[in-house]
Amino acid sequence: MKFDWQIQQGKTDDIVETLLANRGIKEEADVAAFLNPDWDDHTYNPMLFQQMKTAVDRLFHALENQQKIVIHGDYDADGVCGSALLYDALRQICERLALPFSHVEVYLPDRERDGYGVAMHTIERLGKEKTDLLITVDCGIANADELDYAHELALDVIICDHHQLAERLPQHALIIHPLAPGETYPNKHLCGTGVAFKFASALLAKARRRGADFPIGYEKWFLDYVAVATVTDVVPLLGENRALEKFGLVVLNKTNRPGLRKIIELSRTKLGEIDTQAIGFRIGPRLNAAGRISSAKIAFQTLTSTDQSEVERFANELEMLNRERQRISEIDFKEARLIAQEKKDASVQVVWSETWHPGIVGLIAGKLVTEFGVPAFALTRVGDNFVGSGRSVGGLHLVEAMRSCGDIFIKAGGHPQACGLTIASEELIYQFQTGVEKFAKEFFGSNDLKPSLNIDAELPLDHANWEVFETLQKFAPFGQSNPHPIFVAHNLQIMRADAVGKTGNHLKLVLHTGQNAWNAIGFGLGDLARQLMLGDMVDIVYELTVNEWNGEKELQASILDLKQINNG
Repeated sequence: MKFDWQIQQGKTDDIVETLLANRGIKEEADVAAFLNPDWDDHTYNPMLFQQMKTAVDRLFHALENQQKIVIHGDYDADGVCGSALLYDALRQICERLALPFSHVEVYLPDRERDGYGVAMHTIERLGKEKTDLLITVDCGIANADELDYAHELALDVIICDHHQLAERLPQHALIIHPLAPGETYPNKHLCGTGVAFKFASALLAKARRRGADFPIGYEKWFLDYVAVATVTDVVPLLGENRALEKFGLVVLNKTNRPGLRKIIELSRTKLGEIDTQAIGFRIGPRLNAAGRISSAKIAFQTLTSTDQSEVERFANELEMLNRERQRISEIDFKEARLIAQEKKDASVQVVWSETWHPGIVGLIAGKLVTEFGVPAFALTRVGDNFVGSGRSVGGLHLVEAMRSCGDIFIKAGGHPQACGLTIASEELIYQFQTGVEKFAKEFFGSNDLKPSLNIDAELPLDHANWEVFETLQKFAPFGQSNPHPIFVAHNLQIMRADAVGKTGNHLKLVLHTGQNAWNAIGFGLGDLARQLMLGDMVDIVYELTVNEWNGEKELQASILDLKQINNG
């Protein structure tokens, strides 16, 4: 058994009521919004952002006066999708209002050369190039010095961001950010692309008032971008985000974007069958691979190109970059795991190297969290500095943890659950390690941080039928704050246990319930095949899934963990 099992509810006759209660959804209006999201009732008017009207007017002034506009995104899937969305929206607005579009550009930073956010040298370059308006997407809120300098260069700035607020905000920028001081926009958990979508929606509405032939509701055609980013940036799939994701999946499953269609094809996913899991494990990693290993511009060009030959070239390049990302990640993580083992009882893992690829450190941190069950930071040398990423668990607020260490960072920011940082020397990393360890110990106290599985309810396999499966689908789309329902089943007898997969790293079981035989799969649990004997009794924690083979479908138990029952 790898996890502590924590059953939130016992047996229940009403599985819907149980799952809703486990997700904290009790009020009648909240239940209705969750089970039946409605576009008109459960999404918000973008004009509720306090500075939206001013930002829309400023951008239209720039479009109509052919001022130079630069969209500055980020190098991850959220930043790329948000930049592509806003770029596409402006391109269509200009086409339908017969306005020039050649003065609109997109800049995506280089992970190594520029680092996260807006770099000072980028502002200096944009100033020399006589840029009039800078729009940041999925970045900017933590760049007060840089964006205040932009104002000195007569460069106006609109910030579309959602990251944790810095201690000081840009003084002269127009800020579209759900967490901005005094902001009244109700949804505080939009991803960066979600914020860009709200901006684009307001722009399309103004363009319609100016005579552009955009039908009412046309903005929904941009929700394929939002669907991808909402999942890859791991924001809560509740409230408005749930509605955005639900309708976004509808659009994504019939997207007319050549680049997205090619990525979907290469990821061996079928249009019409895309869910949040396909985004998280197939589509998102390919978009992220560009910014991790090469240039995020490749992902952006794949998404926005309308030339089929270009789409083929860029999408195939993404595919190769993703494979290289997988190879490098496996090598670097093996080394990181050995380093972490030396401090396996630490309240937070801080590991670093001179040689890891900078685009992989976030993945390393995430895998360390899974392996050790504690928050983790991974850093690597880039030039004269160390650049890293952090991932959290157990409710530890990463930004607050970093702030507790004092003014030792060149850059630091992000979310409570995921962050980035830049430190000047190995000596300061040791100081950082001591500081975050102290913060974590005080935060967790004597609490045991052993990884746990939050089990929704007991569901015997004999009760897990197609009717139950269809009921569970009412809770899709699944994701952050709305995980796939997890159940426990007791007293199952092993009829067969095999290690399957190319390297034998998955476990395939045939289980007998006392009445029926069930097929079960345990991804990553292949080592257990040698421990399980015919006739052994086990309890399993599982998700109810569908296995499709040769056109036939059957229910199966996807095992997350199991424990053998002492028969003696």
